Amino acid sequence: MLTDLAPPQIRATTGLELAAGIYTKCSAGLASQLSVSLTSGRRDSKKTEFRIGINGDLYGGMQAPIEVGTRRVDIAYVNPSAMVAMAYRGRGYYKQKMELRVLGCFPSWDRIAMVVAKDLGVKSLHDIARRKIPLHVSTRLSGVNNGTYYTISTILSLYGISFEKIKRWGGKVQECGSPFAPERLKGIAKRSINAVFDEGISTIGGWLDQALDNGYDVIPLEPAAVKKLEQLGYSGTVLPKRRYRQLAEDALTIDYSGWAMVTHKWLPNSVAYAAIETIDERKHVIPVDDDQPLNMRDLCRGTEKCPLKIPLHPGAAKYYKEKGYLE
Repeated sequence: MLTDLAPPQIRATTGLELAAGIYTKCSAGLASQLSVSLTSGRRDSKKTEFRIGINGDLYGGMQAPIEVGTRRVDIAYVNPSAMVAMAYRGRGYYKQKMELRVLGCFPSWDRIAMVVAKDLGVKSLHDIARRKIPLHVSTRLSGVNNGTYYTISTILSLYGISFEKIKRWGGKVQECGSPFAPERLKGIAKRSINAVFDEGISTIGGWLDQALDNGYDVIPLEPAAVKKLEQLGYSGTVLPKRRYRQLAEDALTIDYSGWAMVTHKWLPNSVAYAAIETIDERKHVIPVDDDQPLNMRDLCRGTEKCPLKIPLHPGAAKYYKEKGYLE
């Protein structure tokens, strides 16, 4: 189809669409990390370079806010949004404050769940530490860049527990690449594991529902532990009885929601504006971790599924306000 775009824009659009398509279809065989760079070229050396980083060890885990905060990339996609708050504050994993801003937060309702077999008689994580229970626990892959493993390890540390201690007590640790790993679901069904510490609980009939239906209990966190986690950047919340009928009452935990699109304060307003304009134009084809279509108002206002933990970039805020998405 004939286009009004000039040749440079034709090449750019085709290149970006090609990169997105190849990455989507072939990432398992080619690579796990997508990095798109817009560079000035030799004749336009004064133009600003721009980089987007997605997934991989750098852009998909705890390192992503550092990559943005140190301006090695300009935009990254970070889940959960609590990690952005932690980096913004310079707490926990992050040793200094990062000058971060968000373009918006995409929907993803999630929680951390600490689940233990009922026959162990555990009512608190303190019981595990006091009794030195040799748990056979399923959790996520280890490594400092894995946000879930870091979060679970941080929670356990508040109770004097670590995965290494569990092993020393005679327990075993099953590390899974995803919440729905077949080996975990098999372990829940056969009761070959007696604890699961993870997130990824929003799916109806998922691992948490299966565990609760098969003789496991959610172990709530204590308010004192939640308060310490909130000081890092997490938010206290509950696993709601209205969603999990097997629970006797709401169980205190921390939030693990939101896919924050993160940038830094130095990003030009025009670029931030263009980024949100593009999302708005393409919102019907942008995939989200939710059962509802992408709502631009949720993206910028902050909801249970889309928690905004740090300030919006002013260029993004300008677009939201002009379109009536944000008052």
